[in-house]
Amino acid sequence: MIELIEVTKLYNGQAVPAVDNLSLKVGKGETCVFVGPSGCGKSTTLRIINRMIEPSLGTILIDNKDVKASDPDKLRMNIGYVIQQIGLLPHRTVAENIAIVPRLHGWNKQKINQRVDELLNLIGLDPELTRNKYPYQLSGGQMQRVGVARAMAVDPPIMLMDEPFGAVDPLARNHLQDEFLRLQKKMKKTICFVTHDINEAIKMGDKIAIFDQGKLLQHGTPQEILSKPANDFVSDFIGYDRIVKKLSLFQVKELTRYQRCVFRENELPNLGERIKAEDAEAYFLVDADGQAAGFVTREEFVQQVITSGDTQALEKIRQLALSRKNAFVRDTALLRDALSLMLELGTEYLGVWESGELAGLITLGDIRKHSCRKGGE
Repeated sequence: MIELIEVTKLYNGQAVPAVDNLSLKVGKGETCVFVGPSGCGKSTTLRIINRMIEPSLGTILIDNKDVKASDPDKLRMNIGYVIQQIGLLPHRTVAENIAIVPRLHGWNKQKINQRVDELLNLIGLDPELTRNKYPYQLSGGQMQRVGVARAMAVDPPIMLMDEPFGAVDPLARNHLQDEFLRLQKKMKKTICFVTHDINEAIKMGDKIAIFDQGKLLQHGTPQEILSKPANDFVSDFIGYDRIVKKLSLFQVKELTRYQRCVFRENELPNLGERIKAEDAEAYFLVDADGQAAGFVTREEFVQQVITSGDTQALEKIRQLALSRKNAFVRDTALLRDALSLMLELGTEYLGVWESGELAGLITLGDIRKHSCRKGGE
């Protein structure tokens, strides 16, 4: 959908180009995140795409058409644009801000009003409560959402987003990121997204483009970049915790050992017989309502009860199981979060919920093996 071919931007009086011989492709429906330190050329590249800045050299194609053949104003009217400062007009209501581009396209009042309400619902704001408010009456997160709605007003195929969530607090930022990812699954827009935060890039991007001093150093999927940094700069920029960051790309269900063997407290004396007869790795303790109250592994039961012969072993096993009441995650949780919970609770195992049912187990050993895989596997 977007292709930059040997693009350079050199400002008068500067010896080093702001963008230096950049060639890059962004596929249709793909989110490509431009990331790098301040002054690396990422925002300049974004503005070159919609001709807010004209390149010194090179070609920019959108849907295989040279943007130089288009009127710059008409080009920008068909590309959504979101910035960190949001840029809502303070003297206009939310509805009027969203309606700016549709009016330029000549939409009638009824169509505009329908689109405004549709977008407000889409971004999670009640049209009745929001449409007639002014920007100063909104929270930072709400203003950012309205900025996104305005960029989507005429349903443009391309959206350019320049640090769109950088001006809000961390909690609101995380929520906005999640909401936008949810929207993108429906919208399937082609998005170029600028950030200086590698963690945001990993979370938001189908592809990541890492810049430094106007040059593109590496372009690939988050997994490829985390697994095989192109050079020392990329490795340092990603951080020493890149293996842990890599765990944020995968969900628990990808490593779950599916098995559902449950017992109640009064069944604990008979658990040894079941373990001899069944080939399960863990046994889940459930309460009278069938809710998970903990678990023990086969190995733990064998060592502490069957092998030791300790008369108090069953009570120790019961207490061990009960100590893991909170050692459960949903199958959709990230491996990074599962690892964090293991470390917090001091356990090498977590039970896994799937669709409200106990599904199985995930182990620290499985996460360790997964994190140590080489390349883009």
